[in-house]
Amino acid sequence: MTIEMFLLSVIVLGAVVLFAVDVFPVDKVSVLILSVLVAVRLISPEQAIAGFGNPATVTVACMLALSYGIQSTGGLNYVANKIVDLAGESEHKILVSIIIAVGILSAFINNTAAVALFLPLTIAVAREQRLDVSKLLMPMSFAAIFAGTCTLIGTSTNLLVYSLALEHLDWKIGMFEFAHAGLIFFAVGTVYLLFIGHRLVPSRRTGDSLTEEYRLRHFVTELILQDNSPLIGKSIVETKFREKYDLEVIEILRGTTRLLPTSVEARLEGRDILLVQGDPHTLMKIQDTEGFILKALTVGDQDLEDENIVLVEAFISPTSHLVESTLKEVNFRRTFNANALAIRSHGRTIREKIGKISLEYGDSLLILTNREQLEVLRQSPDFLVLEEVRVSFLRKDKVYYAVGAFLGVVVFAALDIVSIVEAAVIGTGFMILTGCLRLRDLYSHLSWQTIVMLACLIPLGTAMENTGLAKLIAGELVEQLDRWGPIAVLSGIYLFTSLLTSAMSNNATAVLMVPIALSTAYQLQVDPKPFVMAVMFAASASFMTPVGYQTNLFIFGPGGYKFADFLKVGGPLNLLFWILASIFIPLFWPL
Repeated sequence: MTIEMFLLSVIVLGAVVLFAVDVFPVDKVSVLILSVLVAVRLISPEQAIAGFGNPATVTVACMLALSYGIQSTGGLNYVANKIVDLAGESEHKILVSIIIAVGILSAFINNTAAVALFLPLTIAVAREQRLDVSKLLMPMSFAAIFAGTCTLIGTSTNLLVYSLALEHLDWKIGMFEFAHAGLIFFAVGTVYLLFIGHRLVPSRRTGDSLTEEYRLRHFVTELILQDNSPLIGKSIVETKFREKYDLEVIEILRGTTRLLPTSVEARLEGRDILLVQGDPHTLMKIQDTEGFILKALTVGDQDLEDENIVLVEAFISPTSHLVESTLKEVNFRRTFNANALAIRSHGRTIREKIGKISLEYGDSLLILTNREQLEVLRQSPDFLVLEEVRVSFLRKDKVYYAVGAFLGVVVFAALDIVSIVEAAVIGTGFMILTGCLRLRDLYSHLSWQTIVMLACLIPLGTAMENTGLAKLIAGELVEQLDRWGPIAVLSGIYLFTSLLTSAMSNNATAVLMVPIALSTAYQLQVDPKPFVMAVMFAASASFMTPVGYQTNLFIFGPGGYKFADFLKVGGPLNLLFWILASIFIPLFWPL
């Protein structure tokens, strides 16, 4: 092993650890990796920036734009509502409808976008029908993952692997090149989810109200202001409750009127009732000095809402600018004219000192706001709001252009009239020209995290080839498995890739494994195509953990899951897909 190989091995190991522990967002880790590769001169400056002009990066960016363009017209919302409505009240029918609908969408639009579309709808339907939403969300995420392997554009991983392989192979993959294998995975995966996986998914969210789900009922206290209180005439900010006592004022009750702390009318008056969240012992200590009477309260949704004030749940969206920020840093109350009561993150419900919690992708917030501001939150790229999600067309005049543009991209690429890169770029231009995509919306809704991650990780594959590390690892794999034949080596590549993608990003896994897969095939002197396919399918087979795939991370908080839940349900599915891959990949793409 050369010094360059050793340095790169350390970088790769560090990247795997950082991706696995999820301390930093994947795009930050990717930028760090690129910086180190340049700093230690494992790649040239030209190779470092090549990822930003790589066909995979450009195509993924355009496909994300196209997905948002068709989604922003409201057409997908309308179709999704109709599909779920047709399922009726049966949990089994609803599950079948969600799996099939999400599967069809995920085969053609970004699967994270498909899950983001169905997430609020699924939770709303579960509440309407008194169903356990955790029984629906994990199957929905898994269905989106394995349906994404049915077409070239179903997931960014497919496009990335294709682009990396194209640099070495004269192999033009068509839109439906791997549909036959993908459909087998989808069919078997669906049967597993319906008859086995669904039973293994634990019940996690069964509360009838948001206050119950967030366990808020015993964490709110009523304060009745006395006429001689020094707080009278002050705004909530001026009371300095948060700074001095670490208390949050949720709402002000004045007679029959409810006021949010952000309201201009919210200067305190005698006999006002404050709903406060915080330590009861602190409240008991200060009640005499601040002039209020303490009253315990077991709060429910109806105690916080009226005809103008609503309690809603909102998720940090895939394109949110709030990731890595705290509510205090973004001045949430003033910025959004809303009050956050609790945060659910990675299966934990946090009700105290939430202003200091760093927000992450997929976190859910319990928010109290007025109906006018609710519409502002719903239109924000930072949130997916679970309130009145059953909407029809948002921009009906544009939906036909958007659908036409998207179908045009699929058809033109499938018929090989133009390349997938050309089709995606032309389709995006058409949507912008016709107004389906407005540039200001595109900038705020596009998943820059995915684009930056791809652009920064692609040079890592180049470094593995430059140093010879890929060839070294491939040699070890061949030496250990070749005694059982090339199919065993192929099976080993798939298994190793699927285990790696459970610990780190699927795209990062693909970047690492494509050079290794190609080197392995060359050393075996067999066709490299099945090895490329093994990486492509395995990199998306992330079912055992919530961290390997964006859709899993997205439903982790809303479903109230624990880390072990994914291992319990996804472990057998990973094993099943490994067996299927070992049989069908060499069958469809002979060695």
